[in-house]
Amino acid sequence: MKKCTLILMFILTITACKKEKEESTTVATETNVDTLASKSDSLTLDDYYKLPNTEEKAKWLKQYGDKVKRKVLEEAVLRDHKVKGTLTDQKGKYVITWGNLKKIIKNHGYDAYLNIEHKDNKIDTLKMVSEYISKEGGPYYRFSTALIRSLAKEYGKNNDNAEFHFSFAMIDKSGEPVVAIQVNGNPNNTQSANETPYFDYSTDPSKKDQNPNPNINKPL
Repeated sequence: MKKCTLILMFILTITACKKEKEESTTVATETNVDTLASKSDSLTLDDYYKLPNTEEKAKWLKQYGDKVKRKVLEEAVLRDHKVKGTLTDQKGKYVITWGNLKKIIKNHGYDAYLNIEHKDNKIDTLKMVSEYISKEGGPYYRFSTALIRSLAKEYGKNNDNAEFHFSFAMIDKSGEPVVAIQVNGNPNNTQSANETPYFDYSTDPSKKDQNPNPNINKPL
């Protein structure tokens, strides 16, 4: 009887130790997941701005762009893409609602860019492409989804009826055309598009390191 009691106590002790170990492992796993989640959007753009050329910046964004703090990213794209000169010679306007545009960009981050499909200075349609820089053809006009979403939030108030106006234009009579965006947040109330336009930096990638304008070809 005494021997049976000792065996039973031994079994209970082993079971208790095993359960404690499992609980400890579960807690550790949950802690690791929480830590990873908290770091998933904790980056700044300091390293991005230190990179010397467009190609390296595009690679950095592809790897780390979606981990940048949302507020930091929103402020940066709105600041960096804002037209600081005079917009002239606008033509080929293409209008699309935010409701339809977000169906195109879906849940993409820096794994894809919104590409302007165009011919003879007329915008035909918009589609997603996997890279910021293409080695052949061009010129290309591409926007990050971060910029598009930030404009929808800032000027469209995420209203599905808000209109995005894309058009070809010149800035201060520059030799390189850009594609400018203006957002009409409430077209149903005859509201006009925002007076401050935003533009792409991806004119012709083949000239990305020759163009003296430092504002050209930034994939942010």
